[in-house]
Amino acid sequence: MRQHRTFRVLVTAVLSGVAGKKKLAGIYRFLSEGYDWDIELIRTAEELSPELLTSAARNGIDGFLAAIPETREMSRLHASLGIPTAFTGYSDEKTLAEFRKCVFVMDDVHDICRCASNAFLSSGVCKSYLYAENTAGSCWSHERGEVFSAEMAKRGVNVIRLGPECVADQKKLADVLLGCEKPACVLAAYDDTAATVLSVCRRTGLKIPEDVAILGIGNDEDICLHTVPPLSSVQPDFEEEGYRAARELQSMMFGGVPKKRQFFCGRSMVVGRGSTRNSTNAAALSHDAMSFISRNALRGISAKDVAMHLHVSRRLADLRFREATGTSLQKAIIEKRLKEVCRLLSGSTLIISEIAVRCGYRDANYLKNLFKKRFGMSMREYRAQNSRR
Repeated sequence: MRQHRTFRVLVTAVLSGVAGKKKLAGIYRFLSEGYDWDIELIRTAEELSPELLTSAARNGIDGFLAAIPETREMSRLHASLGIPTAFTGYSDEKTLAEFRKCVFVMDDVHDICRCASNAFLSSGVCKSYLYAENTAGSCWSHERGEVFSAEMAKRGVNVIRLGPECVADQKKLADVLLGCEKPACVLAAYDDTAATVLSVCRRTGLKIPEDVAILGIGNDEDICLHTVPPLSSVQPDFEEEGYRAARELQSMMFGGVPKKRQFFCGRSMVVGRGSTRNSTNAAALSHDAMSFISRNALRGISAKDVAMHLHVSRRLADLRFREATGTSLQKAIIEKRLKEVCRLLSGSTLIISEIAVRCGYRDANYLKNLFKKRFGMSMREYRAQNSRR
């Protein structure tokens, strides 16, 4: 699919952190597929104001993509302006009810917390589990704590909750960390919060990860790679959030009415480093493998190529990858390719043989058979049912 007009879009994204940068990368990945937006980019929350939105609407803006958390007042303003809007972040039921031309695209908090729970529970015996909110007391930070506690409760484990006041008061935080049974595991709302916990542990003489294992959320490498020891973190799929938000906004600007209003982007994974036990095991290796697969799957790579990139044997690469993800390297490559096949079938007019080549398959008939086995229908049937053209 290729559009025949240029849309003017106001994009708000905090570019000082990894989430905003990756969401913006996802937006540009969508546009690289042949869509033309004239973007006005707002990079900080301080630049965002009711006057800015009103002025943009008055000057003929076609859509808003809001990746900066907004107040209820701003959400009401979006509704009153009536301009198609894609929000990334936690959904607002009142906005959904008042404003039909909007969608919410967000990370899957349940997937994030399951990922963290699995990482802690598979790392060995631990006597205390804690969750540290961010000092701002953000709603998403609180929700992550609720979901993580519920996830651990399913497994018979109680979680000690550290509220914003405790995390902000480093003496109180130190007292809690010193007083809990060891070894302990701490999940922090975000990487900067995890770095604070790590710093307090070091100052109080607690060994990391022997006494306290620490896991952040976000995988902001500007933070994670520069703490001592390096910080392990859950990596949400922020780029997919940006891509999906752009795709939904494009549809609304063309006049489409969204049937689905909320979208959750999962596929979180733990990037293991020195702040958690077994940081050199499956998690770190699988992260490198998935990054390589994401970049190269459509070039016709095999599991052997992934192993060569990792500088380990094919057998060890597959073993560690399966430990971390539950699937094999080859299946991960196939899933990446088939996801792209589905996207091209539903969103382009490319013939099937061209799609096969673009997705790393030399033999279109092989792809046709594989696709039918995987989805229970032919590629033509899938295109007929899912075409967005």
